[in-house]
Amino acid sequence: MTEEPRPSKRFVLPLWCRLFAIVLPGLGIAGAVQGAERRVPGDYGTIQLAIDASAPGDTVVVEPGTYRESILLRSDITLRGEETARTFLAGNGEDPVIRANGVTGARISDFTFIELTTGMEISGGADVTVAANVFDCGRGDGVRVLDSAAADISNNTFYDCATAVQRDNDGVRIRSNLFYDNTTAIAPVTLTANISYNGFLTNGENGPTGTQALVGEPMRFISVDKRDFHLRYSSNVIDKGDENDTDVIDGTRADMGAYGGPYADPTPYPVSGLGVQVNGIDSVTVSWEANAAYLIAGYKLYYGTDASFGGSEAAEGPSPIDVGDVTQYSLTGLAAAVPARLDAPRLQRVSPAHRELEVAWSTVNGASGYKVHYGVDAVGEKVVDVGDRTSYRLTGLENGVVYRVAVSAYSQATYHFGVTAYDSTAARHESPLTGESRIQAKIGEVVDSPLSNEMSAFPEALRPYPDLPDEGCFVATAAYGFYSAPQVQLLRDFRDRYLMTSATGREFVRWYYTYGPVAARWLDSHPVFKPAVRVALFPLIAVAGLMLDGGHFYLVPVMMLCGILVTMAALILRAKRRFIRGEA
Repeated sequence: MTEEPRPSKRFVLPLWCRLFAIVLPGLGIAGAVQGAERRVPGDYGTIQLAIDASAPGDTVVVEPGTYRESILLRSDITLRGEETARTFLAGNGEDPVIRANGVTGARISDFTFIELTTGMEISGGADVTVAANVFDCGRGDGVRVLDSAAADISNNTFYDCATAVQRDNDGVRIRSNLFYDNTTAIAPVTLTANISYNGFLTNGENGPTGTQALVGEPMRFISVDKRDFHLRYSSNVIDKGDENDTDVIDGTRADMGAYGGPYADPTPYPVSGLGVQVNGIDSVTVSWEANAAYLIAGYKLYYGTDASFGGSEAAEGPSPIDVGDVTQYSLTGLAAAVPARLDAPRLQRVSPAHRELEVAWSTVNGASGYKVHYGVDAVGEKVVDVGDRTSYRLTGLENGVVYRVAVSAYSQATYHFGVTAYDSTAARHESPLTGESRIQAKIGEVVDSPLSNEMSAFPEALRPYPDLPDEGCFVATAAYGFYSAPQVQLLRDFRDRYLMTSATGREFVRWYYTYGPVAARWLDSHPVFKPAVRVALFPLIAVAGLMLDGGHFYLVPVMMLCGILVTMAALILRAKRRFIRGEA
């Protein structure tokens, strides 16, 4: 039997290559052959690192944020921002933000350039496309093209530039751009070829305007201050870009500016100005500012009891709700579970300062917020809802007046709301949910905890010596050398828990605040006595620690301890007088 000839490896490999070339596009994975996508900062910490790691055909996608780099572009790389309005390339000293020297086949699109000396420098015969960017120059320069006749500057918006575009060869194409409020739009005036379909408004000098230009026509951006250069309905530059180009957003003739043409970012600007009005225990009205871009068709309202917006209980439907072209919408039937009861928080500290009291307390499981209760005759004279925090500074108090303080916790359903805008295209491009597009509100019945333990303190203007950020045990601070010494903190806690809660204790504290600083100053200037004072303080500190742990069982020893403090302060003052007489 004759054996059939087997194909050689030299024949098999090309055959497999041809099969892959036919099959891969049909499987929808041709992009793997065309180039990889490299994300910043998701995959790489800087834009330059992503470019350096790229192969010809790759795309570097930069996520929203502000990036301050000096970037060296490479050939056959696409560098684009994920959202034009929120992806900023900032100036970095005197260097251009992007240099493209001798680069070919590269494109830069969908960025907002800010705080510039120079945005881009294209040189050395580079063949680069700069498209669909905003150059908010801050009186720097936008794009400078040197010895690079093949460069294409199209569908950009130039604002507040010293010189928006400068070239030294009229082969450079400048088309479908908007030049607004620049010192000079295009330079030099002697090069006039390949300039077409550009808009010029309120520039110091337009320079050469070329063919099919719109000079002095209203551009009507949404908000220059917010760097939102989308166009309003009344803009005269809609569908006035290069007649051979098509808007990737809506499929019509290209608009002029950064949001027109084949590379425009279709993402609408984020919704802002959110407000919420609680109408009852289960109803709210959410409002927002209109997005006035001419392609915006309506809004979606997201809601839920956390930031994932997974709500489904509203009578109007599950989240998100397409509310149409309105700027406020009401939700009813909202409800969320809250605890049946809450434990009382423990008031940990009430620290006096000048006309203020710093209050701190423990966390309570299930609490959504806390209230600070305080007053002179009664703890409930004033109540402050401080939200979800465990410390608060009471201000505007009167020095020398004793205030009684307590804290309570409460639980109430917290709802999160977000609003996005979508456009009129078949793709329904939707704006992102940014921080300005979100808001929270507490809704429904409130469950309050019992009051915490009560503490008393009075604000005072005296500063301890050595100078400290808050009042403390003056003699102990001087003896141990620093305010944060654990022994000093223990005495301070004892003062807050026991001395400030009784009339006798408060009178002692007043006396000590009068004479303690004097004794502390003398002790701090005569450190030879500090070891002896620390020894004398030891039993006081020990008994104070037992009191804090063991309660009133140690009350008698502690009263003796207070006597020791009085005696020590008196002895130090006496020693000071003798020392002074001896020096005399």
